[in-house]
Amino acid sequence: MNSDRHEQIDAMDFACRFFKARGGEVEDQGLIRDILLPEAAAQTLGMDDFFRVGPEEVVEEGRSKVHAVQLHTPLLDRMLTLAGKSAPFARAELKFDYIKTQGFARLIADRFQFYKSKVRVMKTGEARTRYLVLTCRYTAQSDEIKQGLVEICVNMDTGVVIPDMSQGLSHVQKEFSIKNAEGLNDKEIEAIRTVVSRYGQNLVKDRLASFVESMNRRFQRDTASLDAYYQALEKEMRQNLSRSGLSQELVREREEKIAMIPTELAAKKKDLLNKYGICIDFKPAAALYLTSACVTVFARLISGRNNTDFTLTYNPVTKDMDPVACQSCGAGTYGIGLSPDLNINCLNCLGLRPSFGE
Repeated sequence: MNSDRHEQIDAMDFACRFFKARGGEVEDQGLIRDILLPEAAAQTLGMDDFFRVGPEEVVEEGRSKVHAVQLHTPLLDRMLTLAGKSAPFARAELKFDYIKTQGFARLIADRFQFYKSKVRVMKTGEARTRYLVLTCRYTAQSDEIKQGLVEICVNMDTGVVIPDMSQGLSHVQKEFSIKNAEGLNDKEIEAIRTVVSRYGQNLVKDRLASFVESMNRRFQRDTASLDAYYQALEKEMRQNLSRSGLSQELVREREEKIAMIPTELAAKKKDLLNKYGICIDFKPAAALYLTSACVTVFARLISGRNNTDFTLTYNPVTKDMDPVACQSCGAGTYGIGLSPDLNINCLNCLGLRPSFGE
């Protein structure tokens, strides 16, 4: 998948949520969106009450008829600035015409990996759950800076990231409730921080691949130059030692300087590592709090004579099972087993391999 195209879609989705969170109306016209904003919200953006946005700017008679919503465009930059001051927060309920009612045993068997255990579906029941779609602006800083937007979808009841959910949301009907939308409580905010810390870098890994490659290439180039410089320096200094007429004191001083070359080279390489090392920072830009119908699957994990009951969630957006939260580390996983103390554990906590998303 082309990462630039993916970021462009994220930018448009973020922009539409931004407008709706400020009381605006958004009408879908294909690639173009018609936006009607309250007067105060329009003034903060420096826009008219009504305007149009799209993936590319369209100018007619010297005026923008369609304003571009892409990274590093003036309109998106203004939205990001306002979002950084107070992240837009909206609520919506997902609406479905049909939700799967059977076949969960086969779906679970196909989706999950069970270590020295087997699962038995006991019963299923209609339920409701909560998801948060958090749009973050990420900044990867090294010798250069790369910025972009990334969406993280979290099941608020289990605390695990739901892969590929944001793509499916565009096809689901939503009933927004923006007025008096309350934010998250302190416990939920702390849980989201943990999720961003755990999964954030992996979620932007593909988008930063060329950036990381560039920094690594420059690091290796400069490191090679340093090696060549200090090798030449040492060679020259040793050749100078063979000159006649040097006092013993001068010889000793030069030998001490030669002996210090490895230490000085290591310090220079450490400086380069700091220069080209990549630090990634995430800041919330918008949040969409979703309530959704789902199916709770009550299951029993059996390992030899031991067993324990647990629940799984069928997600009607992804048409898949959500990952299960490991009862030891909290990570979402599709590979589980039963620990000696009868906890549902990811394979990593069972000492096998990293769990999903890590």
